[in-house]
Amino acid sequence: MRRDWGVTLVVAALVVLSGCGALGGGTATPAGGDAPTTGSTDAPTPGASADDGGSTDAETATGAGTETSFPTLTPVARATPGGGQSLPPGVNADGSVNETALVVAHFEAANATGWRLAHRNGNDTQVLYSAGAASYERDEQGVAWFRDGVLVSNRTLIGAPYEMDSTFNTSMGSTRPTDGIRLALGIRLGTSNYVWNGTTEHEGRTLHALRMTGPKGLGDSLDHYTGRLLVDDSGRIHRLTGEVGENESVAQAYNFDYEWGVDSVPRPPWFDRVPRGVVEKTPDGTALNVTLTGGPAVPADTELTFRHDGTRRTVTLAAPLEPGESLYVGLRTEDGERAVAASREPLDGAGLVDLSGSQTRLSGTATVEGSEVDLRFTAGRLDF
Repeated sequence: MRRDWGVTLVVAALVVLSGCGALGGGTATPAGGDAPTTGSTDAPTPGASADDGGSTDAETATGAGTETSFPTLTPVARATPGGGQSLPPGVNADGSVNETALVVAHFEAANATGWRLAHRNGNDTQVLYSAGAASYERDEQGVAWFRDGVLVSNRTLIGAPYEMDSTFNTSMGSTRPTDGIRLALGIRLGTSNYVWNGTTEHEGRTLHALRMTGPKGLGDSLDHYTGRLLVDDSGRIHRLTGEVGENESVAQAYNFDYEWGVDSVPRPPWFDRVPRGVVEKTPDGTALNVTLTGGPAVPADTELTFRHDGTRRTVTLAAPLEPGESLYVGLRTEDGERAVAASREPLDGAGLVDLSGSQTRLSGTATVEGSEVDLRFTAGRLDF
């Protein structure tokens, strides 16, 4: 699906990714030890490389040679496609490139098939996967895993060392770990002018080489900005490399190295220590329905905070909430006051407050098998 608003947004964010601070970060040390799993929530299957999590990925992301500055291609020096030659979307018969059409084709392909990406931006590296409905990101801050509105992560800056964030029908909430890299790639192509520069062999297949002839838009503020793309006939980017900086002496490299056809994503070694669940509001809108789908039980005596429309109440679990079990939470008006109502069975609608429309959240910190986990279950739109 085409997202023209996304192209506009990524161009506006160029300064964030190409400034000295963004490119001059510390050397990444990705968290390791991730075990392979399929894209499904709980059932591990072969597919993802078992060694994605050690030094291999850091070397993959940073090991590519630094790009040198590319000379501006004059019309005489520029290669042009042969008559009837198959070309990627956005590449025209005269060798000119519509970068927007190309990146849209790439994103459409990325939505349709699994992939792995080793990305480098200056000294910062990350490894990302997308397969089926699941996605994954690992960088020096830790790991994030996402599927069907459920985000599991150890990349917390404050609070517990692990978190589980489940959202449904919200205008703001947990996002796919791969959303950020789409932004970064869109920025690169949205601020660069490319031309077709022939074909080349790369990892056993013939790809189209596109070479950057110069920056455009906000990219014009940079004195040194280079790029080279390797693209297949369908528009899938296999490699993007280049340098960016205020001048050549301070420029740093960026790399996007894609592997296509991946059928699963890694699973962090601590994955099964984190409770996971889904959330929605009941059809009549009078209760929040939280159902645990995997991981350990949320222990008895765990205190959770229920929030809705300015009202905040505490719910204490009388018994563990086991995988497969549901918890229904709502508000009941009694003598003009709102009291919390919680049950393992659907609530009686009499006197219950209508929760539809506004955002409703149940959250708290549980100690699970010796580890603290921040839990958040959110449904409904966010009012501003």
